[in-house]
Amino acid sequence: MKLSKKVIAAMSASALLLTAGIFTSCGEEDDDTEGAISGSGKNYSINYTNSGTDIYRCWNTTSFKHEGELVKVVFNNQESTSHDGNLGFVWDLCQSKDAKNPNNVTLGHTEKGYQNFFVIGAQNKQGTIRYYVSKLFNVSNLQADNFGASKTVSTHDEGIAATDPVEIEVKKWTKLSDASIASDKTVTLWFDIYPLFENSKYGVPYATTAYADTEYGAYVVDIYDADPRDTTVTAKKLDTVTIDSTITGYSAEPTQNTLAVYANVQPSKTLSGSWNLASDYAAAEAVEE
Repeated sequence: MKLSKKVIAAMSASALLLTAGIFTSCGEEDDDTEGAISGSGKNYSINYTNSGTDIYRCWNTTSFKHEGELVKVVFNNQESTSHDGNLGFVWDLCQSKDAKNPNNVTLGHTEKGYQNFFVIGAQNKQGTIRYYVSKLFNVSNLQADNFGASKTVSTHDEGIAATDPVEIEVKKWTKLSDASIASDKTVTLWFDIYPLFENSKYGVPYATTAYADTEYGAYVVDIYDADPRDTTVTAKKLDTVTIDSTITGYSAEPTQNTLAVYANVQPSKTLSGSWNLASDYAAAEAVEE
C-alpha cells in the first residue's frame, strides 16, 4: 500500500462535481515509469519483473467516475511460497478544488489540490491470502512512502492539519481464511464496493435487514471468491468491511469520483495479474471516456 520514489505533478482536474454543495475535482493521472500496467477501460493487467532492490509501485487512473464498483482481481502463477507483490483498487479518488473539506461532515481540513481516496489491497504472502483497507487523506505525492502519510488515525477528527498526509486505517492486513490458490495457480478475489444509502439513484444494493443498524453514509466492501452475480456458482463471501460515515465523510449521496488500479512488485520478483471492472454503481450520466 506504499508508493515511493518520485514526486508527481498534481493530478489534472477532469471534472467538477457537486456533492452536498461543495465542488471537488477528480484527477486522472498515471504513475508507472516502467509501463508495468497495461490496458484501458474496464480491463487492466500486469506482468512485470522487478530487477531492482526496492519495491516497484505503479498506478493507473481509469476514466471512470462511479460511486462504487465490483472488481475482479486475479493473481497468476501463485505458489504456497509466493510473495510477488500487491494488487489493489482505489475508489472515491478526489482532490479538493478549494481549501476546504470535500464532503459533508466535520472532516479534517484539506488544502487546495490535495487528494483523498480509499484503497483496498491484496496479496498472497507465502500461502496466506490477505487484504487491507485504508483511506488516505491530504495526499500530494502518490509515490512517497505510504503516500506520504507518517501518521495513522481512526477518524477525520483526530487533529488532521490542512496539509498533513494521514492514513485512516480501516482494516489492517487481515487473512482471508477461505481464500486459496486454485489448481491453475491463480488466486481470484472479487471486491464489491458500494456506499450505503436507501433508494440510491445509482443503484446501490441497500439491504434493510443486513444494514438496519448501519448509519447512512457508510461504504461497504464485500469480498468474494467468485462472481456474486453469477447464478451458476455459489460465491462465498470471504469477508465484509463496513466503513463508517465518520471515515467516509458522507451524509448524503456521494459524488461519483474516480477509480484507479495499482500494484506493488517485490524486489527480484515477477508479478502477473489482472483487474476487471465488472459492474458499475453509476448514474446514467457518469463520465466515461
